[in-house]
Amino acid sequence: MKSLPLLITTILLSSLVTTAHAAEAYLGQFLYQYDGGSVYRVTVKEAKSMSWLCIKGDEKGAHGVETPERFAVADKVYFATWVEKTGINVTQVINLNTMKVYSTIIDGKQRYVISGNIVREK
Repeated sequence: MKSLPLLITTILLSSLVTTAHAAEAYLGQFLYQYDGGSVYRVTVKEAKSMSWLCIKGDEKGAHGVETPERFAVADKVYFATWVEKTGINVTQVINLNTMKVYSTIIDGKQRYVISGNIVREK
């Protein structure tokens, strides 16, 4: 896989990039199972918002409703970014072909880069 900075640059500069307002493949309910053991249930019911709930890990019980910006990178591959009400910045590459998620979380001066598997629930 390309490095994340190169992937982001490719996304932003490509003339073929189109906004993916929750394409059909992106709609549904998913488990994001991160390598460190945290598990989040992510639900996307419509184009402009998504909800999440931490069901396992240090943040168990934490939840939110977000309005991410989403871009289709390729068939069933998406780049998403949002700022949570707590001020935490999140960016993700969601690959529904390989069922992998790559996330960068920025909380103040702390940055976390994590990856994991995606399981479709609905």
